[in-house]
Amino acid sequence: MKRWLSLNSFSKITWINALIGMMMVAWQWYAGSIPVKFQLFYFAIIIGATGIPHGALDHIIAKTTETIKGHPFSIQRFLGRYVIAILVYAIAWIFFPGISLIIFLAISAWHFGETDLSNADETWQWNLSRLLWGSLVLMLILLSHFEETASVVLRITKGSEIAQTTMVHLKTYSTHYFSGVISLFFTMATISNRKNKISISYLYIINLVSILILCSQLPLLPAFALYFGGWHAIRSFEIIFKFLHEAKEEMAAKPLTMWKNALPMTFLAAFGFIFMAFIWKGTGMKMDPLPAVFIFMSIITLPHLDVMDKLINRQSKG
Repeated sequence: MKRWLSLNSFSKITWINALIGMMMVAWQWYAGSIPVKFQLFYFAIIIGATGIPHGALDHIIAKTTETIKGHPFSIQRFLGRYVIAILVYAIAWIFFPGISLIIFLAISAWHFGETDLSNADETWQWNLSRLLWGSLVLMLILLSHFEETASVVLRITKGSEIAQTTMVHLKTYSTHYFSGVISLFFTMATISNRKNKISISYLYIINLVSILILCSQLPLLPAFALYFGGWHAIRSFEIIFKFLHEAKEEMAAKPLTMWKNALPMTFLAAFGFIFMAFIWKGTGMKMDPLPAVFIFMSIITLPHLDVMDKLINRQSKG
């Protein structure tokens, strides 16, 4: 009980999400499967409550970062670059879906690893460890749901022959790739920690590992939502709150206050998704919600990655 009381608000939420994940796994074991409608409901709720909002404070983070540096900040210039990055990547998805998918996987691997190991130093050894860890997270979630993942990939890439060949190859050698990456990660992390030691609590590790194990047992949609919204977004909020709170930003006086300030941009992002869905349908492509959701997540992740990368880099040096 004392340990629970000593946890901060963000840690408590990730433990609650782990408990929800356990309940879904138990439901699946008991009933044989989780109804698709509930999967969609859970995905929508958690992505809407934390997944999208954790990137809705990027303009505040960028402004505070520039203010601390003593540099001028233009919200118009920032939003202009942000929107241009989103539009360019969205167009790339229409004309170059295969390359766009590779970019999404690469930036996601880096972003997940950078956030989970945010207190590591900015050395090349730790950066490689971050990339390897993020790759492990992606591989665990995607390859443990191979049939679902293959279906989404083929739909996103319009049945590309290269995509089909790649998925067949991964199905054959996925265990080898996963074993190789996990061996490389632990090797690099051990080397990195000897040179630049970091401190990670056992509760943090247990919480993260338990969520990843639960993700491997759930269908793809709730599995992705559990890690992305139930862990990654919450831990990102924790990093953002610490930065803004220490910078004495009024909107970060309390975690709940900061979350409320993220809602306007969250609603704008939701509107952007609806607009993108119409554009997607207007290209003559069959409206397929799952690929559309992952593409939408990718195009808003690209500019968000740049903001969080600068923030975590600053905190590591700091």
